[in-house]
Amino acid sequence: MKDEEVAEFLAQPLVAVLAVDDPGWSPHVTPVWFHHLPDENRFQVMTPSSSRKTRLHRTGTGELSLSIQSVEGATARYVNMQGVARFLPLDPDLLNAMVSKYLPEEARAAYLAHPPEDSMFDITPRRITTAVID
Repeated sequence: MKDEEVAEFLAQPLVAVLAVDDPGWSPHVTPVWFHHLPDENRFQVMTPSSSRKTRLHRTGTGELSLSIQSVEGATARYVNMQGVARFLPLDPDLLNAMVSKYLPEEARAAYLAHPPEDSMFDITPRRITTAVID
């Protein structure tokens, strides 16, 4: 995919799969909402500070992988990203962007009143691969 196609694809409310190294085991994999900042070439993922992915990130290398995919008929599209993440307090702008992207308007106020996330990963990609498979 070209850069503008990737940005358009990543703007959709797709669920990503986040993988964090779990030493001695296979990677810890979990579905997540994500936000892509195309102008800065960064990805953001909200998370509770007490989650397993957060604990593994804190004790590991800081590297994460995201896989975002969709299938429409016989056509599959994906963006895979490997990068290094910083663990930060949740940015209110990110919370609002995620809620607007993923939830219908009538569900947003309730989510914003008591979000389960209080932290975020701010991920700088080291490698991004994309494909369209027909």
